[in-house]
Amino acid sequence: MRIIPASFFIDIPRENHVKYDIEAISAKVHEQWMESKRAKGVVSRKSETGEELMVPYEKLSEAAKDLDRGSVKAVLAAIESLG
Repeated sequence: MRIIPASFFIDIPRENHVKYDIEAISAKVHEQWMESKRAKGVVSRKSETGEELMVPYEKLSEAAKDLDRGSVKAVLAAIESLG
């Protein structure tokens, strides 16, 4: 069982009051990103700091994970703004 800090959730007010597990979604988004890169023949991708990003989500630094988390939060907010 893993403990997920409350900051990894985003509570978007909706009629059915959905809570999203940002950490789980971020991990899935990262996995899909890697698959799309591999499909294009990319085997390595480094961050601006030189960190290898083509690794499982769990092995990313917190800074790299924050990039995925930020993207997920932005997309969820955009979806919610559409009503």
